[in-house]
Amino acid sequence: MIPGLAVALGLIATGLLAGRGLTMAAGAAAVAIAAALSGLAGPRRMRLGTGTVALGLGGLAVVMLTAAYVGATTPTAGWFGSIVSHGPRESDDVAISFDDGPNPPYTLQIRDVLDAYGVKATFFTAGKALDARPDVSRALMEDGHLLANHSYHHDAFRWLDPRYPELGVAQAVFKRNLGVCPALFRPPHGNHTPFMARAVHRHGMTMVTWDVSAGDWATDDAALVAQRVLDKVKPGSIILLHDGMDGKIGADRSVVVAALPLILDGLRARGLRPVTLDRLLGVPGYLPDC
Repeated sequence: MIPGLAVALGLIATGLLAGRGLTMAAGAAAVAIAAALSGLAGPRRMRLGTGTVALGLGGLAVVMLTAAYVGATTPTAGWFGSIVSHGPRESDDVAISFDDGPNPPYTLQIRDVLDAYGVKATFFTAGKALDARPDVSRALMEDGHLLANHSYHHDAFRWLDPRYPELGVAQAVFKRNLGVCPALFRPPHGNHTPFMARAVHRHGMTMVTWDVSAGDWATDDAALVAQRVLDKVKPGSIILLHDGMDGKIGADRSVVVAALPLILDGLRARGLRPVTLDRLLGVPGYLPDC
């Protein structure tokens, strides 16, 4: 039994490190676990001591917890509810999305770059930042960009609340400040649970993540940010960038402002056309009511 559990853990780790499908890794692990457990009832079953059984059950718990953690924290994993991480691959459309704003002056500088290229983007907006600077988000809307829900506080723990009131609180902030109810929601950091998915479904919204991330929060090298995007992008991709940081007003996002022209030039050279997420996915951008 113990070797089987070790194989299960190894399969998950190998699948993750190799960048293979998470579902495939988890499925292979499940097969290994089943094989290990079936050994207890086979013709060669052994007499197991209490300590051995406890160790085996502990290993099984580790596998289950690992799978749960991976499923909850991987933006492209839909084990815990419906998630959209990209659009149709047969199209030349892609979507550029920005998280954590509004964040003056950088959000409006990003808008100006997009305007210069004739491009519209999607801004996943933190409720607390919207409360602080509704004028910036209003300017984005008036310019034809799409605004979407990115929780209210954008912290590290509220996503674990089974009730997930963050979603409704942020929707109320949109309604109060801008008179709209976003139809799209992005979980902070991509972390999600079945309870969150249920709350999103109950509000009639779509949970959207991404398939291209530039890691722009961890570098001040604009050329590197652009290259990371252009190395990964493909038709239908949803690109993740940040005009803010955790909904904090004044966070320095100059690296994104500098990287954006490089990204837009690269997309154009590849024949890829940036559009808003509602257009890419063929869904409404806003709901009739919150």
